[in-house]
Amino acid sequence: MASGWRSGGVQPAGIGRIVVWRGGSIWIGHAGAETDFHAHHAIQITIALSAGAVRFRRPAEEWTSYASVIIAAHQPHAFEASGELVAMIFAEPEWRQGRVLRERYPAGIEPLAADAFGDDVAQLAAAFHQGAANDELAARARAIPERLTSMQTAPARPLDKRVERAVEVLRERLGQTVVMADVADAVHLSPDRFRHLFLEETGIRFRPYVLWLRLEVAVALYAAGVSLTDAAHAGGFADSAHFSRTFKRMFGVPAAGIEPILGSG
Repeated sequence: MASGWRSGGVQPAGIGRIVVWRGGSIWIGHAGAETDFHAHHAIQITIALSAGAVRFRRPAEEWTSYASVIIAAHQPHAFEASGELVAMIFAEPEWRQGRVLRERYPAGIEPLAADAFGDDVAQLAAAFHQGAANDELAARARAIPERLTSMQTAPARPLDKRVERAVEVLRERLGQTVVMADVADAVHLSPDRFRHLFLEETGIRFRPYVLWLRLEVAVALYAAGVSLTDAAHAGGFADSAHFSRTFKRMFGVPAAGIEPILGSG
C-alpha cells in the first residue's frame, strides 16, 4: 500500500510520498508547517536529507535541532523542518526491528550519529529523487532501522506468541466491531490476563492499539487516493471526522491536509 501525498490548506505539512508495509512506513518529502504536539505508537526515525536540520521539542521544552534523531513510542513531541527534505521512518514496536529499537531507545528523543547509517541514507535520498518504485523505496527505508538494530549485541526478546496471534486476529477483524473478550478467547486467555499481557508486551493498552491499527489502514488507503470518508470507513472509523481527529492527535497535522498525488507503483 503506497502512494504519493501532498498536504493542502493554508499551512501545508509537506509534499512527498508515503509507503506503508507491515510493521512500518516511510513518509519522505519536503516539510512544511510545524506540527502540533502529538504522540503515536510507532518508534520514529527522522533524518534531514538536505543541508539543514530537523527540529523537535517535548512539552515545556525548547526546540532542539538534529541531523538525525529517534523518537520513542508514545513520546509527545512537536516537529518542524520547513522546506527541508526529510525522511520519517516509522517502526512498530511489535515487529522485530521495532522490538530491538524499543529496548535500545526506550524513552525520549535521542540524536543519532551521522555515521550510523553507512550509505543507506544517500541511497534512500537517491531513490526518492529518481522516483523509484514503492518496493524499492520501502527497501531503502527499511535498511535504515535494520542498520540500527544490527548494532544490538543481544537479540530482542520475541513477542509472546499469544499476543502475536492476537495482533493477527485484530487485523483480520478491523472491519468489524472488535471486542477484547473475543480476541482474548481466540488466544485462550481470560480477558483480565490478556489485558495485562497485551500491555506488558506492546507497551500500549488494547483499545488504543486497535485505534492505531485502524489509523494505519485508513492512512494507507487515503494516501493511495481513496476518499477521506471511504478510507475512514475501511479502517473501521465511524466517520471521516473521527479519523481526522485521531490522525491529528497522533501525527500533529490534519488528515484533510493530505491529498494524493501521482506516485510510483
